[in-house]
Amino acid sequence: MTQFGGNTFKNCPVPLAFNGRYFILEPGPLFSVVLSHSGKPVFEILKNEPAENPLTDVTKNAAGIITVSEKETGKFLYKFRPESETSIVFGKIDGDTTTVVIGDKNIKVGTNTFQNNMVSGCGAGIVIDDKGDMGMGCPIPPELNQLFQR
Repeated sequence: MTQFGGNTFKNCPVPLAFNGRYFILEPGPLFSVVLSHSGKPVFEILKNEPAENPLTDVTKNAAGIITVSEKETGKFLYKFRPESETSIVFGKIDGDTTTVVIGDKNIKVGTNTFQNNMVSGCGAGIVIDDKGDMGMGCPIPPELNQLFQR
């Protein structure tokens, strides 16, 4: 069971997913971001640090903000600031952005707030697609699910 942004995630290893990217929370708080590529897990962020990978350019500035863009096109995908109040800004298809703020009491996605929810028995809890639409609960691809087996 994990407490994340004022919500409880039980048997739900990934509290947040965005367009095929799965945000994993570890004690600290430490965040890792993983996606599936050619049937294998690829990390973009590993424990709050950029991870070398074949798909994206991942940089971290002096303020600790991690920015991820497509390696091939340079297109902005998301920026991430892992702190006590974590903020994530996701790029959308139309070039606009969706902001997610994860505080100690809630998770805000655009104008929607998730607070005091119990998410149980699904792979990923809060799910945001590339248009900024959101929902709760989705499966995790089998090649990523193996990361969470004991």
